[in-house]
Amino acid sequence: MELFNNIIVPLDGSDLSAQALPAASIMAKASGASMTLLRSYDSIPEWKANSGQGRFRGAMAEAEHDRISALLRAEKQLLEGRGVDTRIDVMACEGPAHEAIINLAEQQPGAMIAMSTHGRGGLSRMLMGSVTAKVVRAVGNPTLITRCNERDCPVVPHHLDNIIVPLDGSDFAEYALPYAQDLAAALGARVTLVRTTPDSEYFRVNTEWGAGHDLATMRHLEPDNLAARLSEKAKAYLWRKADELSAQYPAFDVEAVHRLDTPSETVIRLTGQLDNGLVVMATHGRRGIGRALLGSVADRIVRYSQMPTLLVRGPAPRDVRMGSAADAGAEREQELLAV
Repeated sequence: MELFNNIIVPLDGSDLSAQALPAASIMAKASGASMTLLRSYDSIPEWKANSGQGRFRGAMAEAEHDRISALLRAEKQLLEGRGVDTRIDVMACEGPAHEAIINLAEQQPGAMIAMSTHGRGGLSRMLMGSVTAKVVRAVGNPTLITRCNERDCPVVPHHLDNIIVPLDGSDFAEYALPYAQDLAAALGARVTLVRTTPDSEYFRVNTEWGAGHDLATMRHLEPDNLAARLSEKAKAYLWRKADELSAQYPAFDVEAVHRLDTPSETVIRLTGQLDNGLVVMATHGRRGIGRALLGSVADRIVRYSQMPTLLVRGPAPRDVRMGSAADAGAEREQELLAV
């Protein structure tokens, strides 16, 4: 698959927005894509247009366009001076920033958007009602998010050695795999497939396993048994996917990690343990970040991860029903992860 043909990097002149540039540069190198540095500027206020200065409105807008374009060209020169050798375009747009980004993304469905955000506020509160939240909710393009705040800005390296892919056993979650494997092939990175399942305490608290069942059924649904069976099923799934990736791409390493923990905490810990990495995960795209893969997991990963996160848009998940009692724990796992 073609990864991206262009990388759109919205900037606003702040250090925060510039945090997206290192990761965007890595993606450009990996994919061979061009880059577009995009910055919007405010429209000339109506009061000026309706006043005696109104006749100068066009000239004022043109002057502001030229000023913003010059700032973007200076940023372009800095990138080129740091060794970024892909084609870099600059684009200054009048009007709201989110509209400029969304419009350009819709014109370029093969492009990726690279943005930064205040980390600790989370995607659900991330500049809510502002540029990043509006863009993430609206676009269908893959979106790379680098989080940063005044106290804690993870350093984005000049190369990527590790790619983490959270999975939950669904076809939908696997939509992230082609992006992960192509990036790994281009960058020589290791892929770590991650899946978590609830422990026995979860089933003990959240199921009525001892009520109204005969002894055989009770043993079958006993929390320790449910947790163990679900764990083995998850491990077998991860090993199978790891083997498939290794067979298709023998040049890079694939690791499978299973934990009895929540998905977000497991991934967050891994991002602190593995150096020079990227999290790649699927989302429901236009349904918004609140309905992202693993529900609030994407939110927490972006908030607390020590790595940038690439959100790729997947199709709406199928409504698969698991009919047997043996799969009740797996069904509940899916419900839990989708909250």
